[in-house]
Amino acid sequence: MSDAQHQQPIEEETSGATPRLSKAGWAWVIAGLAALTAVTAWFALGQADQDARWKTVGYDIQSPTEAEITFDVHVYADEPVECVVRAMTTSFAEVGIASHTVDPDDGRTQRITLPITTVEEATTAEVNYCAIVE
Repeated sequence: MSDAQHQQPIEEETSGATPRLSKAGWAWVIAGLAALTAVTAWFALGQADQDARWKTVGYDIQSPTEAEITFDVHVYADEPVECVVRAMTTSFAEVGIASHTVDPDDGRTQRITLPITTVEEATTAEVNYCAIVE
């Protein structure tokens, strides 16, 4: 018998490490990270360019024909901003709408409480948007 017949196959040692990526694999990883960074920057710049930001503090359903919303608005423009609010049902049908003009001369940050007349009983209210009055 020759030495070649007596040799046992050598098993690879497993250290629990994941296999290395090929050059094509690294190219896909880098391309994916670049795309993710670009999308994140696009969303961030879109948010940073707003004239106003708002946050709903709470709402109260006063009756089947009226809801009330309280929200904070932060105005970043020098011009007045109109905030449009809406009341909705459980199926997100809009049943009432109201608007309020926020003057930055009254303060850059304001808490607004606004009644919304509804055509049927609402279950929620939210700020739809705030934009410069044109």
